[in-house]
Amino acid sequence: MADSSVDPAIYGGYVCTLNEELQAKAEKELNEKPAQRAEDIQKLRNMVEKRKDLRIRTDDGFLLRFLRAKKFDLERALTLIVKHYQMKAENPELMSNLRPSAVKHVLEAGVTGVLHHRDREGRKVIIFRPGLWDPEKFGLGDIFRTNFITLSKLIEDEETQINGVVMIADLKGMGWNHAKNMSPFYAKRIAGLLQDCFPMRFKGVHYVHEPKIFDYIFALIKPFMKEKILSRINFHGDHIQELADIVDPEFLPEEYGGKKPPFSNKEWADCLLSCDTQFDAEAKHGLIINTPLQTKQKEDAVDGVVGSFRKLET
Repeated sequence: MADSSVDPAIYGGYVCTLNEELQAKAEKELNEKPAQRAEDIQKLRNMVEKRKDLRIRTDDGFLLRFLRAKKFDLERALTLIVKHYQMKAENPELMSNLRPSAVKHVLEAGVTGVLHHRDREGRKVIIFRPGLWDPEKFGLGDIFRTNFITLSKLIEDEETQINGVVMIADLKGMGWNHAKNMSPFYAKRIAGLLQDCFPMRFKGVHYVHEPKIFDYIFALIKPFMKEKILSRINFHGDHIQELADIVDPEFLPEEYGGKKPPFSNKEWADCLLSCDTQFDAEAKHGLIINTPLQTKQKEDAVDGVVGSFRKLET
């Protein structure tokens, strides 16, 4: 169902911003044909409008990000759209109040940020520092929302739609106080977001300064992750010099072996905190559910992992 409430002042019309090199990459890797782009977008729009349970944006730029994420396979793009909004509808405890000002405290803690410069492959680089999280002050749900909002902002950029993102996950400072808050519920949502529900090309995760407790955290997440994602996970320990293979040292913060000053997420935080109106508009769109959602069932076989995990507390 097309949403007639879409504000052109917010979303505007689509104008391709890709240079010739990126257009060639999009055609080679994503099956995007400039001469056929408008037709493909219209075909996907027609498919969306036939779904009476969807009340979402149907402007060109929005639909295009889903087409690119699924290499212009119309059926897969529609499935991704449905899964994206289904995840939002089925997880209100995580997906409500998705506005930057609601997670200002997470941003101010420095947990999530984005490098100003791209990596060697033209990908945006997310810096995730969960060790800066104080579980006594806010929960994992706030971190999830912050990362979801970050991805939602990043995906607006066409170059990022083509090249994707990588994450440097700096686990320095993580301990049992953080790990005991992890659950199969949250692990499944992390995996689902990465693999099935977001129109982003996730090209790699690079862990540094992993503590021993991380073995147990990763044991929670791993069962839900597909081989494609697992193959893109890298563990560097304290060998931060290896990050130079990912990001030019000219653009890396000094604590990661680069020449830039220590990382600050202030620029990224300021960017997000100016976007409340945009995110409020997006919150009006979604999946229309006519029947009550089922109560979450008790977590399955992973409970065994959690049981052994919690023994560490004693």
